[in-house]
Amino acid sequence: MKYDYHAIVIGAGSGGLVAAAGCASFGARVALVEGSHMGGDCLNAGCVPSKAFLRCAHAAAAARELARFGVTARVEGVDLEKTMARVASVIGEVAPRDSEERFRGLGVDVFRAAGSLLDAHTVKAGDKVITGKYIVIATGSEPLAPAIPGLDGVKYYTNRDIFTLKTLPKKLLVLGAGPIGLELGQAFRHLGSEVEILDRAIGLFGKDDPEVGPLMLEVLKKGGLVFHDGAKILGVEKSAAGITLKFEREGKALEATGDALLVALGRKPVTAGLGLEAAGVELNERGYIKTDARLRTTVPHIYACGDCTGPFLFTHSAGYQAGIIIRNIVLGLPAKVDYHNIAWTTYTRPEVAHVGLTEQEAAKAGLLRDKVLVPLAENDRAMAEEDRAGFLKFIVGPGGRLLGATLVGEKAGEMIGAASLAVTNRLKATAFASVVFSYPTEAEIFKTASYEYMKRGFKPWMKNIVKSLLLRDTAAGRKEE
Repeated sequence: MKYDYHAIVIGAGSGGLVAAAGCASFGARVALVEGSHMGGDCLNAGCVPSKAFLRCAHAAAAARELARFGVTARVEGVDLEKTMARVASVIGEVAPRDSEERFRGLGVDVFRAAGSLLDAHTVKAGDKVITGKYIVIATGSEPLAPAIPGLDGVKYYTNRDIFTLKTLPKKLLVLGAGPIGLELGQAFRHLGSEVEILDRAIGLFGKDDPEVGPLMLEVLKKGGLVFHDGAKILGVEKSAAGITLKFEREGKALEATGDALLVALGRKPVTAGLGLEAAGVELNERGYIKTDARLRTTVPHIYACGDCTGPFLFTHSAGYQAGIIIRNIVLGLPAKVDYHNIAWTTYTRPEVAHVGLTEQEAAKAGLLRDKVLVPLAENDRAMAEEDRAGFLKFIVGPGGRLLGATLVGEKAGEMIGAASLAVTNRLKATAFASVVFSYPTEAEIFKTASYEYMKRGFKPWMKNIVKSLLLRDTAAGRKEE
């Protein structure tokens, strides 16, 4: 059968853009179907705007802390409209890379309409019907708004529209203490809002190593955030002050009142209206598109990548998955995903970064042999910069191999790449001992951790031999004198 395209990509977010550009670069005829914004959530409502916003907020926090460096200064006010204008300008700077014009220039046919499958090889894009040998679904995810009584009756924000705010809330209520809730909650607190965060889980950073949650809870509380963990949300209603959340915690009925509400209770895959059933594509028990190790769906020539598949809702994992698909459908290589080196960062202040296995995951898999934790406060550069709240932790497996690492610090997201390289190449936890780092840098903490692990392998009998040799050499030297 002759098809219009070698590949039809549905969704122009992170995964879809990589898939379309990659296939086209090898000479494949490609169609890209997108019914909303080019660049998806990452460009328009996620990574790019949030990090631009956090930069503004963290600058305000840094200004308030200048007294400890002997500098007299104060934050006289925050013009949120100008802050959000800067966020929009950053989006505008990045947008051309993801634009329709750029992709047409790469040879991709771009259809700016919602796409749906009519059958296993046919896609309807607006009023156009096209066929493809392969189809790639990359429709992403969207904010989850659970059925909370009264929620539909109040104005609330998600990450998709929080950056349209023009006036700084006096008090922001946040539902959800995941990455989005913590990042934005802390940011608004830095800008001057009072912030209360409610979450049904007990503690913070439940998916990270166990040392992360207590440390970050202490830091965030010290910064003025108010937390209600283990909270059962009973309802939302309008009130004189704006919005009132009713919840239950430890058996007590409580209320929290503010003038703005951010809902950050997770995300769900965008699969509705795609015609998956017509093509025979199945979902898993969590509602994500079911894929195998080669990212094929239950229909072998239909692939899927990015947030609509899980298991990681990250821009970089979507790009990685798209690369696997390109190798399969263009180069004909049976490439498979390997998630052992996926990294992630929560961009709070300090940041929390991780790669590989956590301590819990390694123990569950029977691979945990040792762990090393080095406080950031012992690093000379961290002392100089007052970046003391943090640590580096190594998870060590059989043969001394570095299976995972967690780093907490203001530069953690930038520094975790060193651990990613080691985990990717299956290096040992001692790998950093031979690296010559610039002094003073916080990156030296990797060398410190390697040395710490090496010392643990230095058995008492080895120390005794070295000690005896040193004593012998000292005695011999005295005789020569």
